[in-house]
Amino acid sequence: MKYIIALSLSFALLTGCKSTGELTPVSKIKPGVAKEGTLANAKLISDAKAGLEKVVGGTINDSELLKFVIQQPVGEVGSRSWREKWIIKKTNEATQFLITFKEVGLGAADFEIKKMNESTAKTDCPKSVNGFEHGQSNLFIKECLGTPDHIDQNPDGRYVYLYNRPNGIVVTYLFSKENKFTKLTAYQDTNKT
Repeated sequence: MKYIIALSLSFALLTGCKSTGELTPVSKIKPGVAKEGTLANAKLISDAKAGLEKVVGGTINDSELLKFVIQQPVGEVGSRSWREKWIIKKTNEATQFLITFKEVGLGAADFEIKKMNESTAKTDCPKSVNGFEHGQSNLFIKECLGTPDHIDQNPDGRYVYLYNRPNGIVVTYLFSKENKFTKLTAYQDTNKT
């Protein structure tokens, strides 16, 4: 496997170029379309992780690495391209990388790694806590708002993210068992005012 490591943080490159065939620019990706997981096989995951470790200059534990498919493959088998976002999650810190994969024949692929800066990673986040659309993924909301202060699991598979806001305000997001946002509730915790 060959790989290309690019550390360019250029916003123009991340949002304006179509360097991988028919893939649309990152800026055109609709919010909430990321799906947890990867389309890479075990060897490609290993190679991409090794490349990512070279970029960050250290070892990455599997438990610290989150992978999301943000653009499904386009093109013919053997020359398809797709994009994934890989996040290195350490205590109180998350670093996001955009990885563009391009097949070079059957069973082989090149990839390019670009670090995403904070403004690029969150350009599609709503400006208010009630701006999320029903059906968006829990991962998208977590990317925009950070790790919830509490997660409440329901026996039927649904769950709630709770975020504590200033002045005792608590904002909750209910998710279906399919990890889709279904309901927002906000209330004031009178014990905290």
